[in-house]
Amino acid sequence: MDDSTRGAAPAAFAGGTRARGSLVLFFGALAALGPLSMDAYLPAIPSMAEEFGVGIVRLNNTLSVFLLGYALGQFFGGSLSDQVGRKRIGTAGLALYLATTFAIAFASSVEMMQWLRFVQAIGSGFATVICMASIRDVYPVEQLGRKFATLTMVVLVAPLVAPALGSFLLAWGWRAIFLVKSAYALLLFGIYTTVVPETRSGRWRDWSLRALFAQCARVVSRRVGGRLVPIRYAVAMALSVSVLMIFVTNASFLYMQYFQVSADRFPLYFGLSVLGFMSMNLFSMKRLTPVNAAAFFRVGLLIQIAAVALLVLVLVLGAASLATVVPLIVVAMSTLGLVGPAGSARYMGFFEQLAGSASSVYTTMMFSFGGLLGALTGVFYDGTPLPVIAVMLAATAAANLIATSLPAQTARRA
Repeated sequence: MDDSTRGAAPAAFAGGTRARGSLVLFFGALAALGPLSMDAYLPAIPSMAEEFGVGIVRLNNTLSVFLLGYALGQFFGGSLSDQVGRKRIGTAGLALYLATTFAIAFASSVEMMQWLRFVQAIGSGFATVICMASIRDVYPVEQLGRKFATLTMVVLVAPLVAPALGSFLLAWGWRAIFLVKSAYALLLFGIYTTVVPETRSGRWRDWSLRALFAQCARVVSRRVGGRLVPIRYAVAMALSVSVLMIFVTNASFLYMQYFQVSADRFPLYFGLSVLGFMSMNLFSMKRLTPVNAAAFFRVGLLIQIAAVALLVLVLVLGAASLATVVPLIVVAMSTLGLVGPAGSARYMGFFEQLAGSASSVYTTMMFSFGGLLGALTGVFYDGTPLPVIAVMLAATAAANLIATSLPAQTARRA
């Protein structure tokens, strides 16, 4: 099967510019299911910990469990969508997510919540992994960078409004947050099943676990100019984005517990990072091209490591305050508006027929790294932000190291 870049959209979308634009918006809303699931209940974590009679680290672990389940769902979901079709996998994931999210609203213990969060994450992974692949199905490679930036911009609405929504719903108890997320999933399910067309057809009988692993192996082993260029982009991106995952996992501890920010003000501080991310993503939407994508990727990584290194210095010198920590966190998160769209355009541009598998490999690494590194901060928990920021520094340093091995320009066709 040829997975090189052909640059042609499916026949169903030929000449349908408006229809394709609507697809980007829908898949952005669908991909937002992930950050909505992680960020909406952040303001409620202290009160949930109090109700369940556990420490805040136990509730933080529900985020790490979600990320690992999300990675598992993304790994199998993307590759399966190459075989049986995007829509079948997306709707199956939404159905599983809807059922488990509703059940979480009635969880009676933190242990029950962790198990349900894990299964919920698998469904969410199935539903969201097909988003980048579906965009790749529809648009030619020359447009991918800006389309992925547009997709990301829609997704970023979720972490911007989710904490504020969670804080608002907290007046009715934390369980209301999960009921509202259930309603959102039900709305997406209805739209997907009745309005949104299939972007890559397939049949259930084409499903093959052996072929699934073979597809992912082809993605990992894909060489360009005799070098493993695509997978290096994926690993570097995954490590860079895991900095965000680590922050999200520990945001409640960092702002609400360590700096004593109230639940009402938490969304404001959290939202600053999202706004920074959105501003850089908007810049990518306007300026990113196939010619400058590699430069955007490298510059974003360099700014990120500089910001996180300064955070470590601030903490070591005992100068930590909201005024010194928050701006540096905002800068570190904002760089993903450069790294994400540029890296995704470079990486996904190497694949067409295996776009789902390529998306699986990347997102599985991203959420696995984020979940494991987020859990690692709990292992080294000492009541200060230093272990959190130190793990962030290790992740972005590894991403920068890998980026130094990437060529400045690479032919898109293998």
